Amino acid sequence: MIQFHDDVLWVQEEDGRLLPFDEQRLATSIQKAAEKVGYSEWWLGESIAAAVHVFAVKSRSQPVIPSTEISEIVGTVLATLGYEWISEAYAAGADRVAIHLNELAWRTNAGFELEFFQQLDHALGAAANRRLVAMRLDGLRACVMQLRGARRWTAGCRRLAEDIVEHVRERVARVRSQRAASLKLAVVE
Repeated sequence: MIQFHDDVLWVQEEDGRLLPFDEQRLATSIQKAAEKVGYSEWWLGESIAAAVHVFAVKSRSQPVIPSTEISEIVGTVLATLGYEWISEAYAAGADRVAIHLNELAWRTNAGFELEFFQQLDHALGAAANRRLVAMRLDGLRACVMQLRGARRWTAGCRRLAEDIVEHVRERVARVRSQRAASLKLAVVE
């Protein structure tokens, strides 16, 4: 579908970034929430995403909408249509983030720890979301082994793992709003 200039909508993330409204991405996230609660053949995700897009375009004087407002609109629409379970699953999905440290390390060349920490900082930007309640970082051991190019766990590996965990704690504390809900942080080897 070709969008006219009047139909362009930008989504403002909690960190201030502007992203184009992606109707298909929204429909997919609604469908995933439906599947979590047993509605595997549910068909309204695309219609709801399209309705949210039209509503946001028509009801706003500026072509920018906060991501939190989109989540609230979707939750309200789902509950109004009688799909409270899907609404709750959708809200819960937006409140949790998983970062796979081993995948970040794999994308970084061995020995380039600075590049890894830059990628990690980018991924930790999600911690700025006021609604985020849980963040899981997994693959720590595999990540460290990849970054060190090590075949076995050494004292240097242990120090790097401690540095990564400390970096995550400091970064989350720095970007997290004082008004935000408490955040449960889990780092798993």
